[in-house]
Amino acid sequence: MSPAWTASWTQAVTDVGVAGLELRDVTVRITVEAGVGGERLRAGLSNRFGTTPLHVGRAAVRVDGRAAPMRFGGRSAVDVPAGEDLVCDPVDLAVVAGAEVEVDLYLPGPWRYATANVSTATWHPSAPGDHAGSDDFPGRATPELTLPDGAEMELPAPVLRDVEVLRDVPTPVVVCLGDSITAAGWPERTARRLRDRQVAVVNRGIAGNRLRLDGAGPFGPVFGASGRSRFDRDVLATAGRTHVVVALGVNDLGHPGTMAPEDQLPTAEQLVRALDGIGARARDAGLSVLTATVTPFDGAEGFDRERELRRAEVNEWIRGLGSGVVDFDAALRSGPGAIALDPRFDSGDHLHPGDAGLDRMADVAAEVLGRSV
Repeated sequence: MSPAWTASWTQAVTDVGVAGLELRDVTVRITVEAGVGGERLRAGLSNRFGTTPLHVGRAAVRVDGRAAPMRFGGRSAVDVPAGEDLVCDPVDLAVVAGAEVEVDLYLPGPWRYATANVSTATWHPSAPGDHAGSDDFPGRATPELTLPDGAEMELPAPVLRDVEVLRDVPTPVVVCLGDSITAAGWPERTARRLRDRQVAVVNRGIAGNRLRLDGAGPFGPVFGASGRSRFDRDVLATAGRTHVVVALGVNDLGHPGTMAPEDQLPTAEQLVRALDGIGARARDAGLSVLTATVTPFDGAEGFDRERELRRAEVNEWIRGLGSGVVDFDAALRSGPGAIALDPRFDSGDHLHPGDAGLDRMADVAAEVLGRSV
């Protein structure tokens, strides 16, 4: 069998132009963890939500301290047109699972920070100038965004959409389609648990994402297109994809009346139809489908008894699917019959799992995937 490109790390990108940041004469270093290894690598860049071309003056990639230039059609510089993605030429650096991969992009600018997404990647801008591939990177603090409630968050890593590796031996690639709970990193933690089996578990989570409808409110563009409408580009376009885990629905229930109009609250039947539709599309494309139960959110903003009844009805349908179920609800709630996150797993907002909760999700996902891949 000839070598094939395989997704090792991914993110789903959204429109983050609300940050109002401009990048000029700066090198950004984006650090990710390789999920699986290969003989060569390549990186995918995205300017999907930019309004002007993204000019990359020079780029380099480093793997565990070994550096090599990135080229684009043999050139060291490239313009990524507004609204488009681009993949660099293959880079002759071998990668092992768990390796730290650093992608350096020198952006002469000006470029409006527009395409990014909350993910497990970390990034830092440099002091002014071209520092691509530098052993002594002059990193600066990651810029922050002030949220409507006054809280601050680090801006997510720009431009980088995926890192792929070239492999002689095929490996399963599990694409995780989800919201902020997925973006927080249970797929990467799952990949570590399956590392000995060489299984890629890659992340296509978007904070605030919904299953049926696009994001609404001031942060609607950041919350992204609905899971079902981005399915082709974020799942089917993932290199080597063999499986998909669909972990969406809690924002469909929690956002109406808070971040979205009240009349967008779906019935349980509407959520089931949407999940069933995604599953059918995935199977038609040759993927194995796993569906995650909708996680508890009692005590979080947007919760009420009627929404809980709808969540329970959706989860009952999901559990009826049989072996292709990842039961995050049962894993995270405080006990049989409970409707809230176990305090041990709660980040504090009664919606998002903390580190212990993400580890618990990874344990459950790894167990199910271990029987499926």
